[in-house]
Amino acid sequence: MPLSRRSFIQTSLGSAALLGLAGCSDESTGVGGPPAAGGQTGSTQSAGAKASPSSTPTGTITFAFWGGSEGELKGFSYAKEKFEAANPGATVEFKVSPYDGFFSGIDRGFQAGNAPDVFRVDYTTIGKYSSEELLLDMTPYFTTAETEAFLPALWNAIKFNGVPYGVPHQTDTSCVIYDTAAFETAGITSVPDSLESAWTWDEFSEVATKLRASLPETKFPFAYPWTQAGAFRWLSFLYQAGGTLLTDDLTKAAIPSDPATKALDFTKGFFEKSWVPPTAKIKTSQYSDSFFLSQTVPMAMIGDFLVPGIADPQDGYKGDWKATYLPRDVGAAADLGGNAIVARRDSANADLAAAWLRFLVSEDMMKYFCEQAIELPTLQSLATAQLDYAFRPDVVTICAQQATTISDRIVAESTLPTFNSINTILADQLELAFNGQSTEDTLAALAQGVNQALGS
Repeated sequence: MPLSRRSFIQTSLGSAALLGLAGCSDESTGVGGPPAAGGQTGSTQSAGAKASPSSTPTGTITFAFWGGSEGELKGFSYAKEKFEAANPGATVEFKVSPYDGFFSGIDRGFQAGNAPDVFRVDYTTIGKYSSEELLLDMTPYFTTAETEAFLPALWNAIKFNGVPYGVPHQTDTSCVIYDTAAFETAGITSVPDSLESAWTWDEFSEVATKLRASLPETKFPFAYPWTQAGAFRWLSFLYQAGGTLLTDDLTKAAIPSDPATKALDFTKGFFEKSWVPPTAKIKTSQYSDSFFLSQTVPMAMIGDFLVPGIADPQDGYKGDWKATYLPRDVGAAADLGGNAIVARRDSANADLAAAWLRFLVSEDMMKYFCEQAIELPTLQSLATAQLDYAFRPDVVTICAQQATTISDRIVAESTLPTFNSINTILADQLELAFNGQSTEDTLAALAQGVNQALGS
């Protein structure tokens, strides 16, 4: 199953320009490609680089991550087993907690001086930590050839002021899943089978209208994954409408605008027309996959990492389901999901922490993790390779193709150091909009909040 993401790869030079990020300054002539599974690289590297230490670091480091799917835990556990076997005297201790409250715990750890040595962080949050100089600079631990093995846009996503703080471990994005029987009942006979044929907003509206007419009042056509910290996923509609959140220099809000008005009116209509459950707003405790699993909706936008739970033979979805692409307007667009792995700058065992990061993004470990967790790799060699996904490879194919619509502009805006604050502003104002606040007032408040977060 080839996961071709060539357009994402080919546009990454534009991403670097937008972000204003220079590549690593070393002039390595080392062997190309990512670190080998044993944590070692080619024998030639840049002066001062620690990518191939003369002796294996020993000791114990802590690795914190939120409890996701069984596949994610399986992938991390497998990497831990192989890493400790390849590095005698090295131990990785897991610290697993729920996603809700995860970063509050990380923040408390930094304040108390006992943050984990290594932790997982999503791309939309990493800037919060890298801009405060809390993370380990990975420049000494990677050769230029090794950094070039990653999808350039995602390597840029872990940089701040040109410095890489962490490694891009995996990525994910949203696609549409649907119940085939419900579509048949509603008379929906044509479902897009390519990005080029993805529903336009008008066509998607027709689908939602048909579903609404065929469903009882207690059920709704679809659910969208903008819950809680996922508020930024609303921006896909803004980008699809041809708009942007920020000005070209990324210093001010680019809203209010005609595309923003169009996007907000369109999404407010989801509630006004009873296309989504009335509780499926930003600050609900339920996520889009929960509405789908409970069969409250026959269609949902989900991240590919949720596929294992939905496909689970015992606890998953009870019915035949398939996947298709996000709707499009002026253009197609998707959200930048996924996570980096970062190390604490003042870790007592920084070299061991860096070795663990390198190991996690080695080709073998990344391949196994993504296959088990149903997520997308960040190494170029794997992004165009055939992976043996544990669940529904047909769905992952759709998600991988959808990921090609994550533009350089989306990466640039989503990885700003202030984006975590911007995401909170989005959550607050979209919640108000979906509860009746006018489009004009919402966009004005969004602009004001975004500009304050940017210091403009």
